[in-house]
Amino acid sequence: MKILIAEDEPRTAIDLANTIKEVEPAAEIVKITDSVEGTVAYLEKKLPLDLAFFDIQLADGLSFDIFKEATVPCPVVFCTAFDDYALQAFQTNGVAYILKPFDEKTVQQALDKLKTLDQFFSSEKMGQVAEQIHHGKKSSFLVSFQGKFLPISVKEVAFFTVLGENTWLYNFKGESFHVPHSLEELEGMLDGQQFYRANRQYLVNFSAVHHVENDFARKLAVKLSVKSPDPIVVSKAKASDFLRWMNER
Repeated sequence: MKILIAEDEPRTAIDLANTIKEVEPAAEIVKITDSVEGTVAYLEKKLPLDLAFFDIQLADGLSFDIFKEATVPCPVVFCTAFDDYALQAFQTNGVAYILKPFDEKTVQQALDKLKTLDQFFSSEKMGQVAEQIHHGKKSSFLVSFQGKFLPISVKEVAFFTVLGENTWLYNFKGESFHVPHSLEELEGMLDGQQFYRANRQYLVNFSAVHHVENDFARKLAVKLSVKSPDPIVVSKAKASDFLRWMNER
């Protein structure tokens, strides 16, 4: 089992690594990082990982920021001295939430939970769950507007965008509503055949795409049938994947 540890207190990081090895002798601690930046840099190498232990408060920010900058390819056990972030933790890759000071028992429980999940998802039940998930994607959002709560069908959504620190839903009428989810969370809620993450700021509905133009440096400019706050540009790295998504309908 290859494990990454993100912890900005050296003594705590070493203690955690030793505790993991005590309860799981076969575990390999492949890297210990102390910051969001350092963790993102390691993840961008795309090396094999089975599990990560993230302290929530790192040297340069919260570990939740890691998910905004890189793909975390494995389950995460969050370790923290505070219990304020539990809900946010389980909205990411979190499979366990350990309060400091941790001990062998709590670390063992986290590893046991991972093994249980691994056995479940490698079983024949996985196919049934996948089918349920496919049919269980979010069909509407409840938004607040002028003191009222309005249901908005996913079919009415043209795109989602991040403005400042908030995420906004834009419908095909050009109306915008705040939604309490990150684009990462929305990607998991929505059908990937219908919605595409064009870049860090935009998640677009296929039905809203009017046309696509070649931009400079082999990037793509996405033109929607609804006006967006900013130009929507797909990077050179994602251009082929975006066009494949557009074509495979």
